[in-house]
Amino acid sequence: MKIQLPYNYVPRPYQLNNLWIPFDRGCKRIVQIWHRRSGKDLNDLNLMIREMWAHVGNYYYAFPTYSQGKKALWEGKNKDGKRFLDYFPKDLLDGKPNDTEMKIKLKNGSIFQVIGVEDPDRVVGTNPRGIIFSEYSLQNPKAWELLRPILRENGGWAIFNYTPRGRNHGFKLYEMAKGNPNWYVSLLTVDDTKIL
Repeated sequence: MKIQLPYNYVPRPYQLNNLWIPFDRGCKRIVQIWHRRSGKDLNDLNLMIREMWAHVGNYYYAFPTYSQGKKALWEGKNKDGKRFLDYFPKDLLDGKPNDTEMKIKLKNGSIFQVIGVEDPDRVVGTNPRGIIFSEYSLQNPKAWELLRPILRENGGWAIFNYTPRGRNHGFKLYEMAKGNPNWYVSLLTVDDTKIL
């Protein structure tokens, strides 16, 4: 089955240069500190959908809380009113999305799930291939500590998207990643993302 991914989505130039290109060059750890309304979650979701179709596995979209994930992504819409979930091509879906577990299964066997990490111990024993930590600066950093060895072992990837919230664990991650050649850091302000 030939479907063009991303589906009905075109990344903006700054999104291509600061996420898609580094990712496609093999970077498996990305810190994405972009301002509000820069399109982080919609952009990251489309990258994840593409990867789910290319590489079978379990994929988590993690939010600070389960209810935040439900509101922001599972029930979320873009500025034009299109549901985020409509970026999953219907021809790739294996059945209907599971609203109770906020889970989508693709015909190739990949599974997408929105999760909350307010109780990080609930992610123990899982085996994700890719994780997006949305609003990471507001999350319990223990979730990353528990999932990091799994991703290291299975060659998986992680993206941390957030806006700054002071000198907390998000700041520490940013500082560490800036000096680590295995990580990519993207810090974008409103001035960096202006579209003329």
